[in-house]
Amino acid sequence: MTSSELVLDHPTPPSLSLALSEFPRSGAEVARLLVGMPRLIKKAHPGDGHPVLTLPGYGAGDGSMGLIRHYLNKIGYQAHPLKLGVNFDTAEDSIHRIEEAAAFRKKMSGLVVERIKEIYQSEKRKVSLVGWSMGGAYALDASQEVPDLTRNVITMGAPYGDPRSTSLYKLLNRVKGSDVPLEEQDFGVWLKLRRLKTNDVPIKVIYSERDGIVPSSAARLKNQPCVEYIEVDSSHMGFALNPKVYEVIQRLLAAT
Repeated sequence: MTSSELVLDHPTPPSLSLALSEFPRSGAEVARLLVGMPRLIKKAHPGDGHPVLTLPGYGAGDGSMGLIRHYLNKIGYQAHPLKLGVNFDTAEDSIHRIEEAAAFRKKMSGLVVERIKEIYQSEKRKVSLVGWSMGGAYALDASQEVPDLTRNVITMGAPYGDPRSTSLYKLLNRVKGSDVPLEEQDFGVWLKLRRLKTNDVPIKVIYSERDGIVPSSAARLKNQPCVEYIEVDSSHMGFALNPKVYEVIQRLLAAT
């Protein structure tokens, strides 16, 4: 597929009304979570104590995954932060075209691999990865590099597909002052990252048809025997704050 074909054929972003509803919906989701956390913890299947690494979305830090780690620790897992600061490109890695975005993703994924190795060396057990949005993409990439250290991967609204299908693509280009014409960018560099190197790691893809940032078409991988899809009703911003998502995560961790 050529760059020109990719320019003409890519999914439509979520509707403006759906994107604008992200803030109120995520607010309602965190309110339900805070009220229902004791019940979620009480009804959860007890964990086996294996380590779980949480990976925040683009522009967020470890604090955004704090409630998930609290929940996982309470139900019997060893939840770990990523410890890479805010997930955002610096002046050194400033992104103005898709090739630079792919390079930044590879850099971050390499750092995640090092974090997985660090946790594995400390706990001597394979690590489960739980990634939100871009954190999910890093989790997938890292798992393909160290499948022998990775127990499973759970992603929430990860943008695996064409980034132009997300509602933030044009906004981020404006913020970063990018004026590189689409026909001069190779979107295939990003899309080929969906290809798995191994089927040895179970991959659980959580997505929402009401995601106002990443459409469900972009949150899906190529069909592989190791990939399972789970649909939830969630906003994109609320994936790490949604009680239903927590129930799904604990079920998936307990099953592997």
